[in-house]
Amino acid sequence: VHKAIVLKGKIEVGQDCELLVDEGNRKSIAKNHTSTHLLHKALRIVLGEHVEQAGSSVDSKRLRFDFTHFNAMTREEIKSVEQIVNSQIMKALPVSTIESTIDQAKAMGAMALFNEKYADRVRVVKVGEYSMELCGGTHVANSSEAGVFKILSEGGVSAGVRRIEAVTGQSAIEYYENIEETLSSVLEVIKANKEDILLKSTHLVEDFRQLMKENELLKEKAASSHLNEIVEQAIMIDGISVISFGFPNLASNMIRSIADRIKDQLDEYLIVLGTKADGKVTFVAMASENAIKKGLHAGNVVREVAKLAGGSGGGRPNMAQAGGKDPEKMDFALNNVEQIAKNMLK
Repeated sequence: VHKAIVLKGKIEVGQDCELLVDEGNRKSIAKNHTSTHLLHKALRIVLGEHVEQAGSSVDSKRLRFDFTHFNAMTREEIKSVEQIVNSQIMKALPVSTIESTIDQAKAMGAMALFNEKYADRVRVVKVGEYSMELCGGTHVANSSEAGVFKILSEGGVSAGVRRIEAVTGQSAIEYYENIEETLSSVLEVIKANKEDILLKSTHLVEDFRQLMKENELLKEKAASSHLNEIVEQAIMIDGISVISFGFPNLASNMIRSIADRIKDQLDEYLIVLGTKADGKVTFVAMASENAIKKGLHAGNVVREVAKLAGGSGGGRPNMAQAGGKDPEKMDFALNNVEQIAKNMLK
């Protein structure tokens, strides 16, 4: 059944029509379809005979193949499958089709889809002596027509079912061209050549991490310079120093460190600090032993604070952490610490 759109003129019953197949499109589909057969067999070789086809989709741009397997494929397994498929392509294996009964096809060793219903007469597609499957689709005449096979992705789609997406022919060439273009752009940015790109990239990443570490230390130092100011802002509630303070753009481990330094200056305390970065807010709360006895549970306090910034969290009575989705509400949430503490005190 063909569906068509009339671009000009009109179609009437009884007219003679000439139908032309889009040769380039059809050949691209055939390359991908034959490659699914090569892929199926390669997966059974690398992963085991338990692999069965669980679905597929083939068009002119790429192929998608679902198969039964319970673990994510390793890089080595993916590489092995690619190598096997490409080796069969380079062997220029003849692709042939024969019609037979379903029993004859199974006797020859043709693979059939699990739970698929077949008619009395079936079509068997053979790729040399490598692969033989029941199939009614369009295929190349020789495996070499696929050109090259490249796996783009491998992932899970449901329990016990994995999915591979791959390209062949012109789409594979375009994939490698894009990789080459991206690589050239990277080389230009980092001022390196292909031979030393890995070494240069490694050094750049190491330098970046060192700079980030130094930057965080400088931020912590700058924030720590306000310790006395923060401690002086403490509000005394029932003999407990309640402190809340927010910092812009500090890592969560930094505000934990600052909270530790603040508590060292206090006897009984409830400390709630916040920081906003990367579109979210993080809160840290600490409570002294006597504050806990009076009802100030750090986990419960920080949970209530985080709720006011669109988040959640919790933890131990003496130390807890929470996150929020709305960094603009950090100050609002911290301003409510005093009331939250009063509500919790016994």
